[in-house]
Amino acid sequence: MIATTTLALAELAAPLSRIALRVDEAIGELSVYGGSPAWRNAVEATLEVSRAPKHMVRAQLVLIGGLAGGGSAEDPRLERFAVGVELLHLSLIIHDDVMDNATRRRGKPTLRVALQHVDPSIEWQVARDLAIVMGTMISAAAMRHLMPDGGTGETQACTLVLDALCHAGAGQFQDLLGWRRIGDDDQTLRRLLIDKTAYQAFAAPFAAGLTLTKTGADVRPAIAWGCRMGLAFQVLDDLADLVASPAITGKDALRDMLAGRPSLPLLILHERTSGDERELLESLVGHGTMTGAERAELHRLVDRHRVVDACADYARKEIEGAGPGEDFSPEGRAGMAAVAKFLGGHLTDIVIEGTRSRPSKR
Repeated sequence: MIATTTLALAELAAPLSRIALRVDEAIGELSVYGGSPAWRNAVEATLEVSRAPKHMVRAQLVLIGGLAGGGSAEDPRLERFAVGVELLHLSLIIHDDVMDNATRRRGKPTLRVALQHVDPSIEWQVARDLAIVMGTMISAAAMRHLMPDGGTGETQACTLVLDALCHAGAGQFQDLLGWRRIGDDDQTLRRLLIDKTAYQAFAAPFAAGLTLTKTGADVRPAIAWGCRMGLAFQVLDDLADLVASPAITGKDALRDMLAGRPSLPLLILHERTSGDERELLESLVGHGTMTGAERAELHRLVDRHRVVDACADYARKEIEGAGPGEDFSPEGRAGMAAVAKFLGGHLTDIVIEGTRSRPSKR
């Protein structure tokens, strides 16, 4: 099963509950802009994904950033901004599911699939385009909560998130070009993963929360911490795509491999295989489909070349290297340590899943 919200700190429970409610209210408010049954179905399908169990990591990072700056998790400005960050994340995953032609998200049907299920007369391409429009509408709702409202630090916080969104767009652009367009360079892959996920999903929310509660804060330590934590998260997410069951991830499996997307597991396999194994790998990457026999061969390669262990070691080093320094309040450091602990537990869970997926030895 997909995990429900994992609290970094107990004091975040009440504000996170309100943030989740406000996110759903913002989605529901979009109903008034369209009168067709398909529009109402799209809003309802989006709410289904929003209401599904999730960690709300980004909202928690905004609140923890506020604590790190000496503020309170009950600060209404942090809450409003966190709603915007969560809505922005939702818009990104809607568009991501379109690009991946995905069928599941958080254990629920993706928007395209839901629209066609309710109304089979809607063609695949039309449903895909409708999902793109809804994702854009959600991003507009996000901007309403992110834009400055006259408070100290709000302009800087908004600028941080918008800059991170530009990084995410550039990273996604390169990601879509595929594995063979970035080369066999681990530093290039690192920059791509930071742009695509780490900066936008971890560094910017945390740094934004800091600026909202601490005037003139130096955000560089916050961004450095967030990038390392976000990088670890993305590596684990890519590993889960390769070795974990969709029942655990709530998403389709092997999307990166089937689409030929850059990832650390793929880089490791590319570095460690040669000859017939390399030929097999090349025959699987980016070809869109995979037979059961091919999946079994892929898992044998993953097991033989210890890809799970290598990715886990990589993520562990990032988590350990991101330890909070003296730049933040004790409350903020406690929250940061709790996020690191959560990621460590996530790492352990995926390693266990990777072990279960190993082919039986005969």
